Amino acid sequence: MLGTDGIVYGDKVINVRNQKKEGYPKSENNMYVANGEVGIVENIWQKPKQKSNAHLVRFSSQPECNYWWYSGVSEEGNSDLELAYALTVHKSQGSEFNKAILVLGEPGNMLSRELLYTAITRQKARLIILYNDKAYHMRDYSSVIYSETAGRYTSLFEAPDIVEYKKRYYEASLIHKTINGELVRSKSEVIIANMLHDAGIEYEYEKEINLGEDGIRIPDFTIADEELGITYYWEHCGMLGDSKYSRHWEEKKALYEKHGIVEGDNLIVSRDSLNGAIDSSEIQALIDKYLK
Repeated sequence: MLGTDGIVYGDKVINVRNQKKEGYPKSENNMYVANGEVGIVENIWQKPKQKSNAHLVRFSSQPECNYWWYSGVSEEGNSDLELAYALTVHKSQGSEFNKAILVLGEPGNMLSRELLYTAITRQKARLIILYNDKAYHMRDYSSVIYSETAGRYTSLFEAPDIVEYKKRYYEASLIHKTINGELVRSKSEVIIANMLHDAGIEYEYEKEINLGEDGIRIPDFTIADEELGITYYWEHCGMLGDSKYSRHWEEKKALYEKHGIVEGDNLIVSRDSLNGAIDSSEIQALIDKYLK
């Protein structure tokens, strides 16, 4: 066996340390094994008595050769080879896989926007997510509320400007916060929220709506006009220059229409320009047209 994991012939393993190492057959291109490389123990090199056997490992990233580790189990420390049948996101950070299965469990105190980004970018061809909650809840992790970066206080030359939100603390320069105190996803949404507030219009940010068999959708803003008995849904489109984003928006818009949420009626749509700019006068015109 090898290492504290008891690695044997046929095991799937990961190298967890950048290291210089000679591959066999030896060449100029196989003198190094990087942290995160995954392979199989394809042979045990059995040596004469009183000499240590060796585990021969062939890595998927270097299929033309194998590398060897002295076989042995020691309580002095951990081996730089570990079993790789399942990996944490952190341990797989240096890896790329053709297909990956990502297992996410709620509640997950360690889950963050950055950790999830790392997890979903380990695959090159296909990603399968096993999740114990409603699929649309994963969208929450795109919010700054779940950002580790926004929670870092890294100013070297002045005192950090700390903002408290729902008993968590953030660096003010790294978040988008409205006058009402919500953390939103973009500066454009800050502008819309603040203009609604200034106009005295009450709204709910990212309130879920149930579309039955078509599932849950989350418009940016929901405004209920109790006098007229109308609920308005406001969507802001910020990346229409991206073909994938634009196609997704058209699909969402068609789904809204199917359920009686129609642009020009009870669906308000604002748009950034193709260069990402937002025109406040256009936002004001929409407020005046629909909500005044």
